[in-house]
Formats: sequence, C-alpha cells, structure tokens
Amino acid sequence: MNHTDYITQALIDDENMPADLATLYPSASKIADAASTFIDKADQTIAKKNLAGQKAEIVAKCIDICQHVVKEGAAISRLLRNPAGSMQRLWETREPEGPVQPDTDEIIAEIVGEIEAAHNADETNENGGEE
Repeated sequence: MNHTDYITQALIDDENMPADLATLYPSASKIADAASTFIDKADQTIAKKNLAGQKAEIVAKCIDICQHVVKEGAAISRLLRNPAGSMQRLWETREPEGPVQPDTDEIIAEIVGEIEAAHNADETNENGGEE
C-alpha cells in the first residue's frame, strides 16, 4: 500500500450509509441546495432592485436564516451518511436546547393591540357607529 492509500483511508469514513436511510439522502441534499439558491437570488434582488431600508433588512435577515439552513442541511446529510460519527460530533458541538423563552415585548404589544382594538370598537358602538 502506498502513502496515498493511507491518506484516502484516513479521509473516508469506514461506516456505510444504512440502506433504510439512503432514500432520505436526496431530500436532505435538497435542503441545503434550496437555501443556497435562495441566498443567491436574494443577493441578486438586493443588487438589481437597489433595495434599502426595511426591505433590505428583511432580505438580509432571510439570507442570514438561509445561511443557518445550509449548515443544518449539511449536518443532516452527514448524519445520514455517517450516523455513528455524526451523532458523536453533534453531541460535542451543539449546545443543549433549553426551554424556548417567549418574546415578552412581542406578547405585550399583541395584547395591547387587542385591548386597543376592543376599546375602539366599544367607542364606535357607544357613539352610534356601525361595527
């Protein structure tokens, strides 16, 4: 065996993809592909339409989300190809998921909006207006 064979063996995992998971792999690949395509089109949209202000912020946030989707899609593909090695890596690199904390400012704004809408409807009814 020559040195390149040793290098190849070191780079390629010995674990085979389980046959029952193989059908999921093409779909998993499409996750990262779709996010990458969206990033490209969103970037082109910002440039072509000279988006600025809130619209540019919205598209930039979408691009940021898709960057995470690309990484997660790659993690899914790795997990399907190499379950044992990937599971260990996921346990090592991921923070444990804690309970999801609600955005209290958003909840408060929603409740205030509902109260104001109800108050405005009551005033309309008292002043003889139609609902």
